[in-house]
Amino acid sequence: MKSYGSGSILVVCNISLPRPGAPWRRIEYFASFLSARGMRVDVIGALQPSRQLKNIFKYTKGITYGNFRIFNIQWQIYILNWMVGIFNLIGTFPILIISLVKRPRIILVSLPHIEPLLLTYITAKLLKSKLIVDLRDPLEYWPRWTKGFTRIFYSFLVTLSYVLIRKSDLTLAVTPSLMGTLAKRGVRAHLVVNGADTQVFRPYYNYEIKEIKKKLGLSNDEAVLVFNGYVGKYYDITPLLYAIAKLPIELKRKIRLLLVGGFWDPVYARKFLDTARKLHLQSSIKVLKPIQDACTLAKILSVANVGVITRTASELYDPTIPAKFYEYLACGLPILALARCGSELWRLITEWRVGFVCEPNDYDCIVNALEKLLDQNFVENIRANVLRVRPLIDRSRAAEKLFMLLSEMIENKRES
Repeated sequence: MKSYGSGSILVVCNISLPRPGAPWRRIEYFASFLSARGMRVDVIGALQPSRQLKNIFKYTKGITYGNFRIFNIQWQIYILNWMVGIFNLIGTFPILIISLVKRPRIILVSLPHIEPLLLTYITAKLLKSKLIVDLRDPLEYWPRWTKGFTRIFYSFLVTLSYVLIRKSDLTLAVTPSLMGTLAKRGVRAHLVVNGADTQVFRPYYNYEIKEIKKKLGLSNDEAVLVFNGYVGKYYDITPLLYAIAKLPIELKRKIRLLLVGGFWDPVYARKFLDTARKLHLQSSIKVLKPIQDACTLAKILSVANVGVITRTASELYDPTIPAKFYEYLACGLPILALARCGSELWRLITEWRVGFVCEPNDYDCIVNALEKLLDQNFVENIRANVLRVRPLIDRSRAAEKLFMLLSEMIENKRES
């Protein structure tokens, strides 16, 4: 196998790694895939000074994860404030230090966490490395979440980020719609979709599902609706509670809503649980902590009858597809999505016929979808469609494309 040299690729992401969620799942898979193909990969993550400072020496030395190493040495505080934003920008300085040691041929920065992009760009120029920007979501939501001078600060950062992205050597986008959004900003992007690891996320046999349900404290006659990820913020699941409350009593009694990941913040948690109590649904809800290990997560998803996705009402998220969509399909689950009409998620579910999608507050639509998805005879055709598209969402296809793009960049750099 061809070797691409020590420290040939450096991946930068401004969150603590490893951790549950879509950013890590994408980085983990691609880093493992590229390492297995002979490329040397290192990953730079972040630490929160208030929680992880005592482990700074361990993070500086690096964490061995499979066949690559993780250095959580950027400083990051997860508060949207302009002063904190400046601190986070300064906290990206270790990117330069690690890069000087590793001398990467390629630096890949994972967005939409925008703070590392400026220093990553400067570092790439100093080392004459190729810069790749991997974009999963539009950047515009940063100022949308803020107000006052903080909004002005993040608006400037977003504008600067797009300038730097246009100057990068390669930009990756996860959906065709996001490519179109970037094109309006003057950015030509290559499509490298998210997908799912179909070797890990897979349908399980009935006897396996019964065993897993037993361990989770779920009965075999329950109809399980699963949501993977933090609930709250832009993932509001209360419309689903109102729809469940409208179901016929015999169907409503069968439903168990399984939330894998817990709540984004205590304020939303109180609101959600108050709503559940008001609708007499508190006994129908089971909450699990976030699950980092993909194999464990796949087993839990496999017990469900339906995979649930909720999206914000903001049009900013229309071009994106949450990673849970692919993971549900890989596990053989029909989809129930609450999303904006015309969004990329709406288009794919409708085009692939893998479930139902409703506007978030269209309770009649949600009720009708639930009745059909929990009808065993009706849902068989949907399950057949899910299994039909499953090969299309295999993340190895995207990893293979990324490998080809990187190989070409490395070869071109050697010749120049």
